[in-house]
Amino acid sequence: MAVAAAVADGAIARSSLAREALIVVAVTAIGASLVYHFFVRTIHNGRPLAGRNVAVALGEGTQSEPAFAVDPARPRIIFGALGASGELVGNPGSFGVFGSTDGGATWRKSPSPAIPGKGCFFAAPRTAIDKSGREFLAFMAGPCAETLTPHLVIASRASSTAPWGPVTRIVPRVGRWGFDDGPALALDEHTGRVYLTWVRALDRSRIALVVSASNDHGRTWTAAVEVSRSLVDPHLPSIAVGANGDVYLAGIDGSRGLWVTRSTDGAKSFAAPHSVARLFNDPARDQCALSNDGPLPFELTSCIGPNPTLLVRGKRVYVIYDDIGPNRTQDVFSVGLDSKLKIMFRAQVNPPDTGKTEQFFPAAAIDAQSGVVSACWYDTTFDPNKHRSWFTCSTSPNGLDWGLPLRAAAEPTMTVDLYGTLPISASLVAADGQTRAFWPDGRNYRRGMNVYTAPLPEG
Repeated sequence: MAVAAAVADGAIARSSLAREALIVVAVTAIGASLVYHFFVRTIHNGRPLAGRNVAVALGEGTQSEPAFAVDPARPRIIFGALGASGELVGNPGSFGVFGSTDGGATWRKSPSPAIPGKGCFFAAPRTAIDKSGREFLAFMAGPCAETLTPHLVIASRASSTAPWGPVTRIVPRVGRWGFDDGPALALDEHTGRVYLTWVRALDRSRIALVVSASNDHGRTWTAAVEVSRSLVDPHLPSIAVGANGDVYLAGIDGSRGLWVTRSTDGAKSFAAPHSVARLFNDPARDQCALSNDGPLPFELTSCIGPNPTLLVRGKRVYVIYDDIGPNRTQDVFSVGLDSKLKIMFRAQVNPPDTGKTEQFFPAAAIDAQSGVVSACWYDTTFDPNKHRSWFTCSTSPNGLDWGLPLRAAAEPTMTVDLYGTLPISASLVAADGQTRAFWPDGRNYRRGMNVYTAPLPEG
């Protein structure tokens, strides 16, 4: 009996060791598979490379919000700001100002405007250059210890080598609980008039989309005009000015989806907004900066969705955005309208999906001289598991017919790093037959997210 028991105990021990060995082998195999998948396996992106990749400010810390503008009279002059929000939503962030005099091939850092009262940068740099070469920089700022009531400010300088003028607060809000969020900036190139639109909390339960303008380089501003009381939780505004001075606005809304409107009197009043596209993924309905049905000033990190860009040239208006497409994945789309906002067409910008790929975080620009429309986005095509994304671009002569995509990014970024570095936005500039893209890139993530740039051929 003792011998039999010993044999039985030995068999149980061997069986237990075998199971443990199998578990170790399985865990090792899974770990090796993950390491291979994320770090070893080479996934080839067969799209042509658009142009040489240049890091604007490698090693300057995480950069997630590039905003660049090109001088319309001297297209080789480009300036921009690289913003990075705090690691926690609402914490103060950081930003730097950079410029190029050779069309984007090389970059130099320049002084940033001083925020009065020892205030802090929070988010959302926005840039523009007028025909005289004056540079404008708007952004969200506020007291460093106060994260719930940021406000919109702007500064300008006569040229890239001139000192910044004072930072001006845009139309201070009324009431204790208000805040500003999600700004957009546009210039009337013929008159030099500057326009800003942004989301403003009016009280504890209501936000509105407002517009203000300046005729003196941003030193003084008109009273903030509410675009429309009919908008329900408006977010993500985009603004553009036509050659005749008409002001166009686009954004998203909890009831209308993607909408547009127009002002013919210098943004003193706007026509009733009307829908131009139904949104299957409309964050304005449920997730945009709300807490207990009250607004919070963190639109750029919570309104993850369509990212609309409004473009105007001549008698054509375009809106580039992303949404759930026919294949039930994110795609990039274009809507074309006439100057009176009658819809002319809708088109898909990226090629039809052949698998479960994602195209997201789009940005767009239009060349006023050539009329070429450029759109860029992050694209997981070529990675069947969607773990890697390449910043990818396409161009169109009319917003309807889009060329085969080009790979702007020479190297991919881990998709999880993009969503883990919110807010993420890209920027495009176009003038005189030249287009250049700027995007946050995680190819060297140990040094933070860095902004890269590359030229795009307009053809």
